Amino acid sequence: MIIIQELHQFEDGLRAAQPSLAHDWDGEAWQLNAGRVAELELQEAERLCARIDAAADSVRTVLAGDPLKAMEYAQAAADAQAYQDAGYPKKEVPLSVAAWVVKGRTAKQAAEQILAKADELTDHLLTLRTLRLKAKAQIRAQAAKGNLEQAHSAAAEALVAIRELVSGVSG
Repeated sequence: MIIIQELHQFEDGLRAAQPSLAHDWDGEAWQLNAGRVAELELQEAERLCARIDAAADSVRTVLAGDPLKAMEYAQAAADAQAYQDAGYPKKEVPLSVAAWVVKGRTAKQAAEQILAKADELTDHLLTLRTLRLKAKAQIRAQAAKGNLEQAHSAAAEALVAIRELVSGVSG
């Protein structure tokens, strides 16, 4: 009896298993296809970029809440800014600012708190944007050079930084 291990049946007979998706059969042996290697590396880079985008989307939701609430906050911030720019007129308090005038808080204090919170959110969102775009650029650059290990490392570092951003806000 003859035992043949690690051989696979193909239409033209038995041969060793395809080493990777980047290899082509030349009729006698598997040959690495450099073009396919580059294509697969770029596909992997885009997969890593998609992971970065998904993590950023998740954090953005934690930071800003649902889109309608974010719109509400943006409107309150715009109203508070207009109210501040007008010199805090006592008889012209915007409704979105007046809604925050509770527990002894003046309209001026409410506007200032709304603006401070809006500035904080803007800072967090800009930090998130910077992390996301920088990571994607690094991933693509490393993949284009054939440094997939460094691309994975850049993605891992960015994911940690994104998680730290949200834990720093909620903590």
